[in-house]
Amino acid sequence: MATFTLSNFDQLTSKQLYDLLELRQEVFMLEQQCLYNDIDGEDPRADHLLFYEKEQLLGYLRIFGPDIKFKEPSIGRIVVSPDYRGKDIGKRLIQKGIDITFEMFKSPIRIEAQAALLEYYRSFGFKEEGEIYDVDDIDHIQMVIKY
Repeated sequence: MATFTLSNFDQLTSKQLYDLLELRQEVFMLEQQCLYNDIDGEDPRADHLLFYEKEQLLGYLRIFGPDIKFKEPSIGRIVVSPDYRGKDIGKRLIQKGIDITFEMFKSPIRIEAQAALLEYYRSFGFKEEGEIYDVDDIDHIQMVIKY
């Protein structure tokens, strides 16, 4: 049975930290060829939502409160293990992240979405704001979902 765990940085176990950094590296750096430092100094300021089945990390995202990344609370570094794609893991993970963030902050949520996933994020209720811009050689756009 798959379970969600929400932890601040200091509450992460060494295994959880290893797992999330390994998954982010596998997807963002190796698969997406985004050869920029994934460890950006922001993890200590975030809450971390991990989605495990037994000992396997299926997916992960991080949550920021208001006035950290943006004026609004935000979610980011959304990642699903390549071995578990096509099984609604991402959908469950993102919806849980939205629900938790709404519950914690009772505020709209802003994301910095990869432009290629615009329609996917629209399916959750996010609406784009502004123009497409480059982040680490990948097109992104900011999107907001209202509380």
